[in-house]
This record gives sequence, C-alpha cells and structure tokens, in this order.
Amino acid sequence: MSQKGMLEVELFDVWGIDFMGPFPPSFGKNYILVVVDYVSKWVEAVALPTNDAKAKLTFWQNATALTG
Repeated sequence: MSQKGMLEVELFDVWGIDFMGPFPPSFGKNYILVVVDYVSKWVEAVALPTNDAKAKLTFWQNATALTG
C-alpha cells in the first residue's frame, strides 16, 4: 500500500474564478464575476459592465486588499 503525501494548504491558497454572462443589462451591468476561496469557502461576487482584463484586475486588487 503506497502512502500519499498530504497536501497542506492555507487560507486563500486555492481560488476559483468564474465569469458569467452576458445577461440582459441591469443598471448598466451585463456580467457577474464570482471568486471563491476553496479553503475557507469565502465567496465574493460583483456585477460588472464588461468582461475585460481591466474589470477583473480592479476587482482582484480590491478583493486581495481585503484578504491581505
């Protein structure tokens, strides 16, 4: 029987990021960006007007400012 090493992860080590849309516009927003930390189960979602890199970067900078 082989032994498998245990994977040690800390909070905010494993992320899932998903863009959804386009949806019909609501207050000028057509997309939803969802970010999940799989270790802590922390979820953040935001409605965005576009799905470009600038929108993702702005969201990511704000999210990481909250988590350190």
